[in-house]
Amino acid sequence: MAVRIKAVHGRSGFFRAGDEIIAVDGRPVEDQLNILFRIEKEGSVSITLRRQDGRTASRTLRPATVRRAQLEYEEMRFIPCRSRCIFCFVDQMPPGLRETLYEKDDDYRLSFLFGNYVTLNDVKNAEIQRIIDMNLSPLYLSVHALDPGIRRRIFGRPMKRDIRNTIARLARAHITMHVQIVLLPGINDGPILERTVRGLARRYPAVRSVAVVPVGLTKYRSNLEPLRRYTVRETKQLVRWGEEKRNRFYMERGEYFIHLADEFYLLADRTLPDLAAYDDLPQLANGVGMCRLFLERLGREARRIQRSRKTMQTIEGTFLHIVTGALGRRFFHRYVFPYLNSRLPALSLDLITVHSKLFGREVGVTGLLSGRDIIRSVRRRGDRPGCIVLPPNAFNHEGLLIDGMTAGDLERELQIPVVVPRTTFLEQRILRRCRGGDGA
Repeated sequence: MAVRIKAVHGRSGFFRAGDEIIAVDGRPVEDQLNILFRIEKEGSVSITLRRQDGRTASRTLRPATVRRAQLEYEEMRFIPCRSRCIFCFVDQMPPGLRETLYEKDDDYRLSFLFGNYVTLNDVKNAEIQRIIDMNLSPLYLSVHALDPGIRRRIFGRPMKRDIRNTIARLARAHITMHVQIVLLPGINDGPILERTVRGLARRYPAVRSVAVVPVGLTKYRSNLEPLRRYTVRETKQLVRWGEEKRNRFYMERGEYFIHLADEFYLLADRTLPDLAAYDDLPQLANGVGMCRLFLERLGREARRIQRSRKTMQTIEGTFLHIVTGALGRRFFHRYVFPYLNSRLPALSLDLITVHSKLFGREVGVTGLLSGRDIIRSVRRRGDRPGCIVLPPNAFNHEGLLIDGMTAGDLERELQIPVVVPRTTFLEQRILRRCRGGDGA
C-alpha cells in the first residue's frame, strides 16, 4: 500500500504534493499511522517515495524535518462497521442529510486519532498486536455488556472475539481504554450492568473510565427492534446507583471511574457532580461533564465581566436569545438563569427551546438541532432586538449543522445576527456583536 501526499504546508524540501509514501525505514506503509508513529521517535527516518511520473526516491531525514514539512495526507480509508446494533443511530436517520452521517466506521485507528468509539468485534489478532506494538493509546471502546449472549443481541450478530479476552490482552500491554455503555432498558441494565461494570473495574487502571449513556431513539424506527426510553423513576434509580458506585470506587482507588451522562442527571432532576468528580473529563465527547464544564467556563466569564466597570455597563441593553433543546431548557432553568440573575442582572437572556421536527420531539439534545428546526422556532418568537446564540456542539468541524446549514445560512434566513460561541455566550466577541459591534 501507499499513502498519497495531498499538500505540503511547510518546508517542501524532499516532499511534493502528489507523491506517494511507499516505505518507511524499508518497511511497506500500511496507512498514515506508520508515518505518524515513526516521525514521533528519535533518530533518523528513511522515507521512500513514488513520484507522479512513477520514479522512486529515498532519503534519510530527521523526524523533525518531516514534521516541519506539515504534510497533509489523503483521507484514510476507514474500516466499516459490520455490526447491526439494535440501537444504532445511523439506522434511525431521516433521508437527505450529509452523506457522511450515514457512514458507519469501526476503525481502531480512528479511535486512537479522533476518539471514535469502536467495538473491536472484527479486528484480527495481527491488528491487536499492531495496536500494542505502536502503543495506540488511549482507545475508546463500545462495550455495552460483557455477557456473550447479551452482546449478540445488542450487536445483532455473533461475536468474532471475546471482548473480555481482548480487553485483558490490551490491559496487559498497558493500553489505556475508555469504555462506553449505551444503556437499553430491560436488556443491559440492572444485574447485567452491575456485572459489566464489575468486570471492567477489574481491568482498572488500563480501563480508565466507563461512561453510561442513554439510548438515542428517533421517530425513524420502522422495522427495527422495539426499544424505549427510561422513565423518570428509572432514571432516578439509575443515578442513585451510579453515585453509590462512583463514591465507593473513589474511596478505594482515588478516581470515580464510572460516569453517567449529563442527560440522566437532567432527566432525574438531580444535582450535577462537581467538575472534579469527572476526573480529567475523559468522556466529555460522550456528553459526560459537558454541563458542569460549561458552568465553570460561564462562571469565569461572569467574574471577568464583574471585574470591569466598562464591561458591566456594556451588558446593559444586550439581548441574547439562546437556542437550545428540551434538555438544555432544563439545564438553563436549574443552573444558568439563577446564577446569572444573581451576578449579571442587567443582562437580558431569552431562551428559545427547539423541538426537533427532524428526529421527533423526544430527541432533546442540542447536538442534533437542525437549521430548519431552529429557523422555525425563532420565527415563532417574532422580531426581537439582539442576536441569536447557537450552541457550538450543534456544529461539526466544518461549521455545519446536521442538515448541512451554517450559521451564515441562518443569519440570511432570519435577518438577525447569529453567533456561535467558542465556549459560552459571555465571550467578549459575542457581547460586542450582540450590542451591534463587529464581533471581531
